[in-house]
Amino acid sequence: MTSPQPKQFLVITFMAALLCLGLLSGAPAWAQDEDNNSRRTPTFDDALAAYNYGDNAEAIKGFWRLAAAGDERAQFYLAYMQDTGQGTGKDIYGAVSWYKKSAEKDYLPAITYMGYIYSTGHGVTKDDKEAFKWYAKGAQMGDASAQNGLATMLREGRGYKKDYGLATQWYLQAATQGHTRAQYNLAEMYRRGQGVQVNYAEALRWYSYAAQKGDMYAQDALGDMYRNGQGVDKDPVQALVYYGQAAEKGHVPAELALARMYETGEGDSTKGPTDAAIWYAHAAKKGSAQAQARLGYFYENGIGLPQDFKGAVRWYTKAVEENHYTPPMVALAHLYEDGKGIPQDIDKARTLYQKGADAGDPYCQRELGRLYKEGKGARKDMVLAYQWLALAAAGFPEGEDRASAVVSRIELSNALSEDQLNDARRRVSTWTPRNINK
Repeated sequence: MTSPQPKQFLVITFMAALLCLGLLSGAPAWAQDEDNNSRRTPTFDDALAAYNYGDNAEAIKGFWRLAAAGDERAQFYLAYMQDTGQGTGKDIYGAVSWYKKSAEKDYLPAITYMGYIYSTGHGVTKDDKEAFKWYAKGAQMGDASAQNGLATMLREGRGYKKDYGLATQWYLQAATQGHTRAQYNLAEMYRRGQGVQVNYAEALRWYSYAAQKGDMYAQDALGDMYRNGQGVDKDPVQALVYYGQAAEKGHVPAELALARMYETGEGDSTKGPTDAAIWYAHAAKKGSAQAQARLGYFYENGIGLPQDFKGAVRWYTKAVEENHYTPPMVALAHLYEDGKGIPQDIDKARTLYQKGADAGDPYCQRELGRLYKEGKGARKDMVLAYQWLALAAAGFPEGEDRASAVVSRIELSNALSEDQLNDARRRVSTWTPRNINK
């Protein structure tokens, strides 16, 4: 959940005009007495007015005095200003102390914030049971953010065991109060059938409430539902609208979905690979391995972009090295093998094929088997060649790639001695993929 913030009040608009005209200057009126001679003891409303006026120095002085005197509202606002470094040096740990003092006096915003603090480890040691306790208290007092936080902990089984049914009930209470994230979360429960029967119509309804308020996650989800026809007739045009809204906010899954639809012209025949490349680039720059790989493919093949092997190498490398993404490993290895966009380096190609093969990628397994069969860049090893080609044949779906790998495996089996073939088959039967992210 997003951290709750103190409620802001609008600054009276004519004050800005008075300032511009020079009719109001110096300390705000609430910080002075009627004779404009000396400061009077501020009330909470005075300190809050100073805060909303933008006079953080005056506001924090007032909140300090009042907080020290035990005012729970001032304690919360003082904590928030320390937490965010407004009018004072940022002090997360000092803020926690004031949040707790305020919460212990049953000030509802502070109670909810204590749940947030313990659930995220913000200034304290993360403690799910403490977070659950504070969220539960705030939820019972009717705070929508606390209800959403409590529901999320119940859904994830944090603090106590998972309880989808109870989580859904709390999401519903928060959602009916207009809490945007709770509306999205409730829609997720209906869509996945967690705590309730799968109900796409209800999911669509709650996603729509959240999307109307600008929630990019809900907008992306609605794009999926309209594209796939969940709870509504398939409508790729409407899907593009929702994906576009979420993508404009920088939501990576929506950027990817938009790019894929533009690439094929789905929902808008006026769009194409050039439009897709723009959105792949947005997602790729944010670290999406799928977008990085696709952008590399576009550069390698001149699709939607001028052909640029160096650009292809750059984006394939990012996907492989930053995200350990296996699909572009074989493409990058081919470029090393052929010396396109980068100096030819068979050893680098072999290393990439090996990495992908160890992870279980059948394309890399096939290419690694080929190198061992040909002895390209290293000694021939027909047993290892058989191993990798057999694994590739088993890993490919039905189609041309699998058929080709099967033929190569059969050819190798005829060239091996009985002992070699038994050794190769043993290797295949005992092989397990490795986690290449470690």
